[in-house]
Amino acid sequence: MNEFNKVPSLETLERSNNWGFGDAFQLLCDYTNILANAFHSGKSGFIKIDTALRDVWTTIEDSISDGKIGVKSGRLVDLSEGLLLTENLNIVVIDKKSFLSWYRRDKQKIVQHLSYAGLEIHQEGFLDRLAKMEPLKTPHPKTNRVKRDRLREDYISSVTKKFKDNPDLRFPDFNNDYRLQKLIRESGLPEDKHPKDSTLQGWIREARKKAKVKPKRGKPVKK
Repeated sequence: MNEFNKVPSLETLERSNNWGFGDAFQLLCDYTNILANAFHSGKSGFIKIDTALRDVWTTIEDSISDGKIGVKSGRLVDLSEGLLLTENLNIVVIDKKSFLSWYRRDKQKIVQHLSYAGLEIHQEGFLDRLAKMEPLKTPHPKTNRVKRDRLREDYISSVTKKFKDNPDLRFPDFNNDYRLQKLIRESGLPEDKHPKDSTLQGWIREARKKAKVKPKRGKPVKK
């Protein structure tokens, strides 16, 4: 492990008012051990682990950008190279209290991201205790239809915004978009129930109408 990313003891973290980004991420994901063994999981296993960790990472980043998690020092841009390439994950120091408030609100989302790779929150008991949470109760399960309807709304809303920023976008641009793929994973739909390309194309057409932009004629130019 990089010397910058050595994780303090739980006792030290509990006494501290601020946490390094890397320390908080470790509490959620145990990334140091997971990454060390990920290469033995085969290609598909590694991709799932990488995706799950990246989804948690970007969720924390988004929450910092939205002001839900306070930053005491450092800049979010200092983490822009991502988990594998950032030398010192603790270069950004976050406010523990706001992080725990965010955790209390969005814990289910983190659970969903990690479950994509069969993972669980690493120090769940510790974080729950500090956040003064009751163990997650199993809610009345949402049907796949409800999940799909919610996904449709979120997907169309996101694509509409993208069209307003760039009216010339085409289906391949959306099909390979990380944020849109993350929306699909967050939906909670089983993989065999994920929307097919034909369905996504229909949603994209709806988004285009909402954005009031016309499709660009002609085939895309190969670069």
